[in-house]
Amino acid sequence: MSGEIYQKILKENSYEKMKEKKTGLVGVRVDINSPLSVDEIDGKIYKRVVKSPRMDVCAETIVKITKMGYVPVIFAHQGRYTKDGPDANCISLESHADLLNGMLHNINVHFQNDSLQNLSEYDFIGLQPGDAVVLENTRMEMIPNVGSLENNLEEGRKIFNKVFDPIFDYYIIDAFPTSHRANTSLAPVFDTTPILFGPEFIKEFEQIERIRKRLYSSQPIMFGFGGAKFDKLENMKKILSRKNVIAFFGGIPAQLLLRAGGYSLGKLNNEFLENRGVDVAKELLEVLKNGADFYLPIDFTVKIGDAGRTIRTLSIADVAKHDDGMILDIGEHTVNYFINDIILSFLSSSSGMFIKNNNDLKEFEWCFVQAGPFGKVDEYGLNTLPFIARLLKKDLNITILGGDSAAYMRTSGFGDAIEVILSGGAALSYLATGKIKCIDKNPNFRKYFDQATTKKE
Repeated sequence: MSGEIYQKILKENSYEKMKEKKTGLVGVRVDINSPLSVDEIDGKIYKRVVKSPRMDVCAETIVKITKMGYVPVIFAHQGRYTKDGPDANCISLESHADLLNGMLHNINVHFQNDSLQNLSEYDFIGLQPGDAVVLENTRMEMIPNVGSLENNLEEGRKIFNKVFDPIFDYYIIDAFPTSHRANTSLAPVFDTTPILFGPEFIKEFEQIERIRKRLYSSQPIMFGFGGAKFDKLENMKKILSRKNVIAFFGGIPAQLLLRAGGYSLGKLNNEFLENRGVDVAKELLEVLKNGADFYLPIDFTVKIGDAGRTIRTLSIADVAKHDDGMILDIGEHTVNYFINDIILSFLSSSSGMFIKNNNDLKEFEWCFVQAGPFGKVDEYGLNTLPFIARLLKKDLNITILGGDSAAYMRTSGFGDAIEVILSGGAALSYLATGKIKCIDKNPNFRKYFDQATTKKE
């Protein structure tokens, strides 16, 4: 039911509805949270953003809004706040503005580094179609005596309304990857400014909704969980409790599940994993007992020694013998095991043949969730890349969920061979719960849910 409500909201509040023009300014919330390049020169650390698919998506949205005769004013974040303050990825968006300016040859991208709280219409005088403005990192904006503007919704909304309601003709939300949050810039409340949804938000929702329908049907669906994170346990529990799910694990999730199952992965890896979720992995193992069919690696690619010059493929038993070995990726035997013994074996079974004969293999989803080494083809993807390449030859429909994973696939050279979704944590959240928090928590859209409830009664 929620999917139908969201579809109606997006249809009736699409960016394509923009017609009126007073100031010509349109606020646009995008997601350009991207990998960073970090250099140390003469003892000083220099950080700059690296071009990623999210930057490409933002550039496309800027072009579309510009062609409609408006000036896009970009709201975004880089990095995140923790209990100890901004993390290492939380930097100014001036680097992003410079990169976008180089990407968009016919559009002048300006950077506005003043505090959002101090902006007014006078800061945007003289702008015209062909211009775009990137505002400072929303997570670096602090409200005196209150805290982060992004996280303090009530106070943040007041500031947003006061500053931007008189300025904007429209405010567009085009950041589906962060839609599982309802912070100030994702769920603002204006007096007069209409809130609409951008092209990427609409596109990603439609793709994720298609996958969700498959997940909650009786049809089998494959998921691969990998990457450098192991969080959002409740969402993972809901997906992996489904008996129609076939799950594969690599990266940190696989290592934590092995540790939770009593396996040693050598001193260095054991210490690295100690505070990263072994207890959480034990909870997930309990869910998997009565849920999804799941498979773990049988070997790993390991860097051995302080110098890291020796890289070997080791069985799990042999990994445990190397206290100075650091796991980089799944091993070659795991790639063969996953593809030949699990995937192809299933596809040749009666269930697999039914799918092939009735829906074509393209309907058999293979979903990678949060997999990929931060947008770079490096030693942490030594066997992931061949794994994906071999799957593509089997004519499987591969969908990438997660910004870093999507960046990795784009830089790998596969191009349009893979259907890429830049959804990050929002994809996992929606697949599990069917909820989009930035819509649910915005009073502007309450009427749609009330109408659906009334009809149901």
